[in-house]
Amino acid sequence: MKTTKPQPVNRKQVEQFLASTQNKSVAARKNLAIDAEAAYQIAYEAMLKGSLALMLSHGSRARVQLGHHRVIIEFSQQHLDPALAPTFALFDRMRRKRNDAFYDIALITATEAEEAVVTAENYLALVANDIAGRLK
Repeated sequence: MKTTKPQPVNRKQVEQFLASTQNKSVAARKNLAIDAEAAYQIAYEAMLKGSLALMLSHGSRARVQLGHHRVIIEFSQQHLDPALAPTFALFDRMRRKRNDAFYDIALITATEAEEAVVTAENYLALVANDIAGRLK
């Protein structure tokens, strides 16, 4: 089964996704002082939405099916600098740990949450830059 489907590039939609990622990034940063697990999950969601914005800017979208988060992450990894491999390794680890924390019990430390928030902030800046360069 094909994991992605073509979709016309809609600049306004991409910009709305990017704006949402910035809001989530700010929320993740603010939540560090309140709830490490929430900060971690919001940072992950920000990265996922940023990756979806990247997909949309390429005229593609993940099919809604089991494993679609992984598809979105893999698409982004294929379209961004290979030097980001450590960022994508952390991104995938965040995906798995967020799943564990949501569906089971997983302890997310303040250190892990801080690392997730910083990674999300840096990643979102790179994604926004990539999109801006392509959608001029």
